[in-house]
Amino acid sequence: MSGLAGIIHLSGPPPARDQGHQLSSGVAHRGRDDKGTYSRGPALLVHRRFRCSAGETSQPLCIHDRAMVLDGRIYDRSLEEMVQNFAELGPDLLSQVDGSFAFALWEEQTKTLWLARDATGTRPLFWAKLGNKIAFASEIPPLLGLPWISRELAMDHVAEYLSFRYVHAPRTLYRDIQEVPPGHIIRIREDGVRMERWWSPTWSPPGSPPPDDLKDVPDRLDMTLRRSVEKRLRASELPVATLLSGGLDSSAILYHVGQTTERPIGVTLAFTEELADESAFASRVAKVIGADHSLIRVQSQDMIDVLEQCTRAMGQPLPTAAAALQYLLFREVRPQVRLLLSGDGGDEVLGGRGMETNASRIRKNRTLHRLPGPLHRFGRRAARKMGSSDLVASQAHFGRDRKIGGSAVFKSSERVEILNDPGMVRPGIRQIVLEPLYQEVDSDPVNEILHVWQRGWLPSDSLARSDRMAAMADIEIRYPMLDRSMLALTLRLPGPIKVYPKGLRYVTKWPLRQAMENRLPDSILKRPKRSLPSPLDHWLRAEGRDFLRQRTEALANDPSGIFQRPAIRRLVTDHLEGHQNHGLKLWTLCLFHTWRDVLGS
Repeated sequence: MSGLAGIIHLSGPPPARDQGHQLSSGVAHRGRDDKGTYSRGPALLVHRRFRCSAGETSQPLCIHDRAMVLDGRIYDRSLEEMVQNFAELGPDLLSQVDGSFAFALWEEQTKTLWLARDATGTRPLFWAKLGNKIAFASEIPPLLGLPWISRELAMDHVAEYLSFRYVHAPRTLYRDIQEVPPGHIIRIREDGVRMERWWSPTWSPPGSPPPDDLKDVPDRLDMTLRRSVEKRLRASELPVATLLSGGLDSSAILYHVGQTTERPIGVTLAFTEELADESAFASRVAKVIGADHSLIRVQSQDMIDVLEQCTRAMGQPLPTAAAALQYLLFREVRPQVRLLLSGDGGDEVLGGRGMETNASRIRKNRTLHRLPGPLHRFGRRAARKMGSSDLVASQAHFGRDRKIGGSAVFKSSERVEILNDPGMVRPGIRQIVLEPLYQEVDSDPVNEILHVWQRGWLPSDSLARSDRMAAMADIEIRYPMLDRSMLALTLRLPGPIKVYPKGLRYVTKWPLRQAMENRLPDSILKRPKRSLPSPLDHWLRAEGRDFLRQRTEALANDPSGIFQRPAIRRLVTDHLEGHQNHGLKLWTLCLFHTWRDVLGS
């Protein structure tokens, strides 16, 4: 983790030094160990370094007429080689690079700025352009400190936020600010802006049979994960711990850490108001593996106390209140640990959370499509009359037709009810957002859904909040499940190998479960996936009633008049009286209001 930022004036006077100082201060929390500045002609680049080991290259790195600032780690070459190789190969280099990164590269001779992110978006990068002025930064708030960048809300993107609870790159909720999408590189110079997708994953073709060496797949996956963990441990001299939920991914990572180090450490968060505290599973995993285990308990008031601070760090609405819980965990372990390994990405690359249900829906759809002609046509007519969209969807592109991709919060009809301006509703927003992502992939239905999760939910929700909350706590997080070799292996596997049919049910993440079969007890291997504890519906009806009323009333009375007051109040009343569970919707609105209050115009 590092902080990078910069200003480029393609014409006119050079950037003011005080603006460079402001940007450097704005990303200082991402790298408190060292700082550097490049200022030459129209370009001013700043870097804040989080030092993991001795002998790291100082940044900005200048070689001839090129200057680079990078956030992340490159595992297969030095930073000097990175700059030199880019001079020779340009964007084609990125498909060869093994690392987790976001970078900016300024070429003085051609007056060209390059901005790029790794394949899965483990590191953030935002930018803005007005006329011949360009600015970029690891996070949004530093950009808002520049006088020419507006805080105005991007009204066209509100519907997307209300549907998904986040917006997808390159969009943000600010009119003037964009995000570099994962797996993309952007070239900016005086004659315009060009965005190019350098990461085009090769998925298993549709209808692919199981691999001939199916029995060897768990072993190959296990060895690949082992090397991924070792690689991330070698690239640091800092104390390391594993974020341990008690689920399969984090347990597998901790196991491999235990094979590499003498005394692995697992850290677990428990929310005191959570009705079903499952921290005992994490404790059992730690005991089986022989790891030290730290259990951090937090209360609801702790979360509320840091909600605004976390929102300011996020720069946009928190996608979930669990982000504040993450920060509390990171803050608590920071005195002992500066590097954490996370299982984030395991669901998206191996077919985890929700995929057993999706696979069952796909099977029902496939059963209907396999019926003889007359029966098939009759079945589809009956399905339409019953409103069964699962059965009406196409067999080959189930996820696309069902618009599966990330959260589904406010439907179009529900946005009509809560938004004052009908023009902001955008009835087809899920299709508009998801269709291009599904067009990028041609595989079986399971893999197509996983691709869209990797392109949306993963970088815009899971990785985004994990990165910002860790940076605020002065901790670096690394993701063994998202290693280049892990992606290469899992992309080639047909969906039914990841979500494996077993009788009438499905086994998610089948290769990893097989690999860990004799290492973990069945109570861990066969337990359903759980997310970080998130106090949604129950907490809002109980201890959080006052918080809910205060935030939603403030939103209903917002002078910008985005929302309809009666509709907001009906949601609150229905939820509090137990008529319906609107927890996800109400948290989405509360977090939107918190963002507007802290960072909005």
